[in-house]
Amino acid sequence: MHATSTAAQTDILRSPGPGLYRWYVVAVLFIAYSFSAIDARVLTLLVVPLKRDMGLSDFEISLLQGFAFALLYSVASLPIGRYVDRTHRRGVLMTIGVLFWSMMTMLCGLASSFAMLFATRVGVGVGEATLSPSAYSVISDYFEKERRPLAISLYAIGYPIGGGLALIIGGALLAHFATSAPTGIGFFDALAPWQKVFVMVGLPGVIVAALVATIREPARRETAGFGSDKGVPLREAMAYVVERWRLYGMLIGVTALSGLLAIGVSLWYPTFLIRTYGLTTAQVGLYYGTLMLVCGTVGTIAGGWLAGRWMRRGRKDANLRIVLIATILKAVPLILGPLMPTATLALAFMAVGTLVGQASQGVLLTAIQDVTPNRLRGQVTALTLLNVNLIGLGLGSSVIAAITDFGFGDEGALRYAIVITGLFVLPLMTLMLAVGMRGYRRALDAIAA
Repeated sequence: MHATSTAAQTDILRSPGPGLYRWYVVAVLFIAYSFSAIDARVLTLLVVPLKRDMGLSDFEISLLQGFAFALLYSVASLPIGRYVDRTHRRGVLMTIGVLFWSMMTMLCGLASSFAMLFATRVGVGVGEATLSPSAYSVISDYFEKERRPLAISLYAIGYPIGGGLALIIGGALLAHFATSAPTGIGFFDALAPWQKVFVMVGLPGVIVAALVATIREPARRETAGFGSDKGVPLREAMAYVVERWRLYGMLIGVTALSGLLAIGVSLWYPTFLIRTYGLTTAQVGLYYGTLMLVCGTVGTIAGGWLAGRWMRRGRKDANLRIVLIATILKAVPLILGPLMPTATLALAFMAVGTLVGQASQGVLLTAIQDVTPNRLRGQVTALTLLNVNLIGLGLGSSVIAAITDFGFGDEGALRYAIVITGLFVLPLMTLMLAVGMRGYRRALDAIAA
């Protein structure tokens, strides 16, 4: 069962102290997360050529963007999370994962049918399922609670930065390959421009994997009595979560709903800008990609910095408090943005919504780490990501597409589908956070004791 309190104290005493190396670890994991976002999100800018070449509907595109990626990501995340809680080789797991998802991204470029592309997107999801459970666990072992929100937020900005770069780089590569002369490489020249984009964005994975392989395994800390190197039995881990179902139901539910809205909107906003305002793919890639990169980065770092500052001033619930405030404030720009009469205003509203909304990105996952014993963090993170991907990625893209296709029956109504999704999700998140705040504070006191 549980190890003695001495074992837990030993973990803390052996844990790394202040130093530059732990920030190097964050930087490497940030790079890996950025490339995972690039490989996952580059398809967003390839919707138009994919629909044209393969004759796909919006709903089929949504399956490629969401469900295919989320399918085995969600299934694989639980055994991966369990392995993370037991192993002393979290860096090795992440290295293998980077190589695998990069290879599958390149294979997306060789797909000649919907079925093949669906299968390779599933493979991308499996590879990327190794990263975040391991990364959150490793970062939490390298940093104490007061610095953890900033460290995890710096890792978390990898996704908005990678998502922005996916649009910028993807748009530039697509335009380049549409007009460039043959390279002389037979199989590559035979590919369509969108296929070449997949191949090119997957190639840097070898370098990223080499960087991840340099990460040293930190000592475990904050075990809360779960100190065995053999890990916690699955039934005991599940019993711990079920016993605290209100707490974890709120935290995981809010994370999943946040993912549904954020992922769904970000996947369809570029297509909405093209359909509604007549922007070109290259213009959308540059404008929307830059918006995500700049506003997402600033917002995420600001949220982590502010949470750490509030915690040092005695506000132990700072992480979740920031999530609540950001959820309330981002409602207006996210709901009104798609209704604007010009592309400039639509982008401006989305910039504000992204800036405010991303402030909760890193601190929400940090809040879950802070109330979870070390030897359960991988499994709880995996359970969280399972719900984020099934509900957020799997449904986020498809819900908006379904409202457009089956509700309105008009591709031009995409803007209204985005608005309807926000009107439903944001009030529900606000209610869950407001009701669950007291239980979260009690959980912080319990894990500290």
